Amino acid sequence: MPTVALCERSLRELNFAWRLIESTAKMVCPAEAKTILPTMKVTREGFNTLEQRLIANLVEQNVAKTVREIDFKAKVIIDIVVRNLFERTADVGFLAMDDAIRSFILAHRHGEPDDDRLDDMVARLRAYREKYTVYDEILILDTQGRVLANLDRHNDVSQSFDPLVAQTLKANGYIETFALSDLRQGTERALIYSHKIVDPATGEAIGVLCLCFPIAVEMKDVFSGLQKPGDLSVMLMLDRDGRVIASSDPEHIAAGRTVPLALDGQYQVVAHGGRQYLARSCAAHDYQGYGGPGWYGHVMVPCEMAFRQQGPDLLAQHDSATQLGVMAHAKSFCPPLHDVTLMADAINHSLRRVVWNGKIMSSGEDRDLLRLKSILHEISQTGDETNAIFRDSIQDLYGTVLSATLQDMQFISRLMIDIMDRSLYERANDCRWWALTPDIRRITANGARSESERQHMASILDAINALYTVYARLVVFDTHGVILAASDPRGEALDLSGVRMDEQLLRKTLQLSEAQQYCVSPFEPSPLYDGRATYVYCAAIFDPQRPGQVVGGIGVVFDAQTEFGNMLSASLPEHDQAFAAYVDRAGSVISSTHPDYPVGSVLRLGPQAMQAPNGSGSATIHVHDRQYMVAGSTASFGYREYKNSDGYANDVIAMVLVPIGAQAGPGAVPGGQPVPVVSAAHAGNAREFATVTVDGNVFALPAGNVVESIETGRMLTASTLKPVIAGALDYQDSSGSKSAFVPVIDMRTLLHPDARRPRSANEIVVVRHGRHTLGLLVDDLHDVLEFGAAQIDPPLKLFHNRANYICNMIRTADPGQTIQVVDIESIIANVFGEDVQELMHGSPYGEPDIIVLAPATTP
Repeated sequence: MPTVALCERSLRELNFAWRLIESTAKMVCPAEAKTILPTMKVTREGFNTLEQRLIANLVEQNVAKTVREIDFKAKVIIDIVVRNLFERTADVGFLAMDDAIRSFILAHRHGEPDDDRLDDMVARLRAYREKYTVYDEILILDTQGRVLANLDRHNDVSQSFDPLVAQTLKANGYIETFALSDLRQGTERALIYSHKIVDPATGEAIGVLCLCFPIAVEMKDVFSGLQKPGDLSVMLMLDRDGRVIASSDPEHIAAGRTVPLALDGQYQVVAHGGRQYLARSCAAHDYQGYGGPGWYGHVMVPCEMAFRQQGPDLLAQHDSATQLGVMAHAKSFCPPLHDVTLMADAINHSLRRVVWNGKIMSSGEDRDLLRLKSILHEISQTGDETNAIFRDSIQDLYGTVLSATLQDMQFISRLMIDIMDRSLYERANDCRWWALTPDIRRITANGARSESERQHMASILDAINALYTVYARLVVFDTHGVILAASDPRGEALDLSGVRMDEQLLRKTLQLSEAQQYCVSPFEPSPLYDGRATYVYCAAIFDPQRPGQVVGGIGVVFDAQTEFGNMLSASLPEHDQAFAAYVDRAGSVISSTHPDYPVGSVLRLGPQAMQAPNGSGSATIHVHDRQYMVAGSTASFGYREYKNSDGYANDVIAMVLVPIGAQAGPGAVPGGQPVPVVSAAHAGNAREFATVTVDGNVFALPAGNVVESIETGRMLTASTLKPVIAGALDYQDSSGSKSAFVPVIDMRTLLHPDARRPRSANEIVVVRHGRHTLGLLVDDLHDVLEFGAAQIDPPLKLFHNRANYICNMIRTADPGQTIQVVDIESIIANVFGEDVQELMHGSPYGEPDIIVLAPATTP
């Protein structure tokens, strides 16, 4: 991990510098430095602890990002394929019921084979493959394993002795086989779906149907969709024994090789071919009860290269305000990172307090104090360098975590749209093939069809719908749009006698000129789907006696609400408030997992998502409903010829959104360090001031009145009639005098009573004027600076009859920039007035008239 190594080396160098500064301080000004050396040691040890936690987090998050990527790829590899193969289990069952195939086998059994009948059967198988382009071979066998017909003319096979024939004849459903088979030539294993064919009259088994699925071709498409430019990982499909079925990089790991499975934990380090790999194997999730052939998606990347893959810095593409706003929610999306940030801030704050107090202590012209000033300068400079490394490393950590999340959302959106396109591809195939069903064609063409014929057609549709459960209904209609028969998969007995097909969809169906064409309704409400919105896929039914004559059509009503909902829900990341949606280019919702975005409502991301080219994906931090969201989106890109070369265009965008936290309002996110003030002191005529920040402004305190700064945790809250009194300190200074209660003034309330409070005050500055000691609660420490007398002006006159707590104005080197000098005497006189003597009981360390309630945690 180059970035981790660089960070570690830089921090070690700075650790040496800290030790050198401590040693120098002990030798050069031991007396003056004794008050800061213990704190310096604690700070240095804190930096060491933080360094260990930071390096551990850097390593952990870099590993997590890589592991999440390979885990996601491994899951997609197997889950996409299992969804595809699920469709094949339905196909082989339906085609085994084909009357033309049954008649062809029976003719053989009765000794009636002829070349014309064989040619007709091969033409029918070819028509099937033209619809379902996923198959490379279809075979029809008799019960003895003799090949009666097959599609691939290069596959010269006449007799099979494959055990799958006997197994299929004994089975009540499909058989899935992946092995070497004499049904396929060559040395590669074949994936074959087989189903027995029965005589419809007797129920006797008369043959076997085999559909051959080219898994290598399918995997090539899957791999290419997951592969990124410069991707160094190898994606594999493995069988139960770890043997490679398909590989994204055959020259690296070829099919037929065996690799170690990595099923334990989130990842494993495995050895293969003399190299070590970071690897992940994933089994399939069941899809509608189908678990697939028992294969694994597997991704492995060489360990020496796993963390050198540099993707785009997705976080850097957003403006600084968005970055800061998102980082404010680190606690929610990465608690360990949040803890490191808090620890770094605390140590940095402690270090700045040490330097600030040291500068207060060393204010003056004493030579020994000047040596201490030099030490403090080195401490400050080394602290800045240390903080810069921590800041940059933490920024890199944030970037790594968020980039990993953005990457995940982009992957998920691509998976969602891929699942959708693949599913709808099957719908286009189904309607075209079922339109070729001989009995449906014959009955539809018969204008004098009887009620029994219509019932027979309805029974065919019911049988199909029982196998293909993604449909709410299948209908056959005539050229007038009158529904002749319909399936009833839910037993609803819906009366469709008065329902006609949509006029526009009917017109498009009747205009189809060949069996290879289909048409689709817009996504809109349909009476065939209880008035809900869906897609209806249609194909023309042609007269069996008059080629090219359209006599009606078949419509398949997709169960959009259920199926799209399942697609989205199955893809959602593990986050309680994450949601996903399919929308069109206008943002109209097709399906959504969010109750506030029902079908037909509008959900839009930015132009980058809504206008993305087909197949293009993006991930961004998006403000939605006043929340920062990680949003991923991908525009549909079709599958095989579907939406690519079949003339159908229907762009859909898959979106997935994961909330990060509420959008930061104005002033809610710190704007960084206060504006630096440049000193322009004049020799012999300069005054030193301790500067602090209150409500985003820099104020100055005469250094001679400042004792030290202490942490706010030492303050006790108090009950008082004066709102500017935040609490009290049980304070003892370094002179050795006894401790006493000291009131603490809330400077934000005193100076800016109408100001918002975006964050808590961090420091209490103890000041002394005469015999009175006060604590001033401020937002932060700034610096200790010198200004010449010529830079110090009297205060501006106020037009209101209220106390003025500003005694001077300091002009800085930046034109128009001034610093207000706080009048400590005025605070004592105006805030306490005559009560000050009573409050302090006549003593600078007397007990104040304050009722202490509890230790303060947040002022």
